[in-house]
Amino acid sequence: MNNKEFKEMMIDYLSGNLTEDSQQEFEQFLAAHPEYHEEFEATQLIWKGAEEEIPEPSTSMDVKFYTMLNAQGNSNEKESFLKKLETLLFGNLPKQLAYTVVILVLGFFAGNNFIKEKTESKVELAKKETENVRSQLVLTLLDQPSATQRLQAVNEVNKLDNVTETIIKALFSTLNNDENVNVRLSAIEALKNYTDMAIVREGLVASIMHQKSPMVQVELADLMVLLQEKKAVKSFEKLIKEEGVNTSAKQKMEESIESIY
Repeated sequence: MNNKEFKEMMIDYLSGNLTEDSQQEFEQFLAAHPEYHEEFEATQLIWKGAEEEIPEPSTSMDVKFYTMLNAQGNSNEKESFLKKLETLLFGNLPKQLAYTVVILVLGFFAGNNFIKEKTESKVELAKKETENVRSQLVLTLLDQPSATQRLQAVNEVNKLDNVTETIIKALFSTLNNDENVNVRLSAIEALKNYTDMAIVREGLVASIMHQKSPMVQVELADLMVLLQEKKAVKSFEKLIKEEGVNTSAKQKMEESIESIY
């Protein structure tokens, strides 16, 4: 007996449509194949629930129901809506089988939703774990003596969906202290993605006074104009007055001050 035959025979067994010999054959098969027990017991439980009698509506309920239908312009037929729906969906199927079909269909969709939710949960968990690993990788690489590795760290930041305050602080530490100009410029590029955060805007303004490289000074000057960050003006004015500042960088900062105002 294959699975399909088992299901068909199980329905006939539960509905009492089997001969005595067929009943014994089914019971013997069930005893010899315990892997079918769970399915049989679940179906039997559903079947017993479906056998409970549905109370007939009282006369007063019928009157109210058909009065409502008349008010809405529907027909005055004496057959209840529930009976019509049952006939439309299931035709001449036995009541127990019809209920079983409904429950199995609902179970199918509920199972699909459960699997979908479980899959989505696993995907979200995997994303979170990936983010954590990437964040740790960034912090590790930023401490490496190789400028190439530190550049790689900054590039990894751009792949993060969300950055933590720890990552932001690490980027500013790199921007203010890294000996390699290209790494500093890359840090600015990474921080540009988070200028909607107050901690980033404030950090960029504070960083102006830490910069000695004309290239970094010019990059920050352009960024402050883009952000129209008025708090940067005082920092630029102080930096312009310092000795040893590149002439071109001074000119750029002066232009930025005018553009901000």
